[in-house]
Amino acid sequence: MRKFLCGVLIGIILVPLGFFLVLWAGFWPIAATSQPPSWESHLALRALQASIKRRAPPSANPITASEENLLAGMKTYRNGCAGCHGDADGPSQWGTTSFYPRVPQFAQQQPRLTAPQMFWIVKHGVRYTGMGAWNGLLSDDEIWKVVTFLNHMEHLPPRVAEQFERKR
Repeated sequence: MRKFLCGVLIGIILVPLGFFLVLWAGFWPIAATSQPPSWESHLALRALQASIKRRAPPSANPITASEENLLAGMKTYRNGCAGCHGDADGPSQWGTTSFYPRVPQFAQQQPRLTAPQMFWIVKHGVRYTGMGAWNGLLSDDEIWKVVTFLNHMEHLPPRVAEQFERKR
């Protein structure tokens, strides 16, 4: 029993101390071009999902997916989001290589978050990711229109899809 308790104590003290020393000594990779280890990505994604789920507004998206709203959302997306998140003509070179963690490429894979969760992210940003807060830069109505566009990217009406596929 004594060996067991000694092992537990050593584990409780030495493991965190070792981790702290690696960080303190500067051995932890910090370059944005580094590929994160899978455990780090999984842990960070889990924390992000739990935090967003807790903070997202409980209300539903108040914007209907009309052509007018989708076109307005697409315009805002192209002007403020596509540089990092990609466009119809391909992923963002910058967003796929120069951010840590990598930026989701929505033109290639539609977001899997609910509309209220995406609204919260766009409005408040995400710490340590480069995703800035658009609160005060975009109105809530504009944010909801971008979210509506993102939620419908895989099934856009023909006129909106044609506009999206068209080179700027």
